[in-house]
Amino acid sequence: MTHPAPAVPTPAQLAPGVTGHRAVDAALRSLENAASLPLVDQIAAYDAAHRTLRETLSTIDEA
Repeated sequence: MTHPAPAVPTPAQLAPGVTGHRAVDAALRSLENAASLPLVDQIAAYDAAHRTLRETLSTIDEA
């Protein structure tokens, strides 16, 4: 007897709540919205979110 494959969670189900950091929250929202974009636009959205998160993390050592 075969069992159905487990459902793969969507990005919205995996997304955390509000972090309280404007830039991080905006980057996370952009990732949630990226799934509905055409592939070319998804790549740009992921790159922009990655850049924002990387820049935000780099300021931790400076604080």
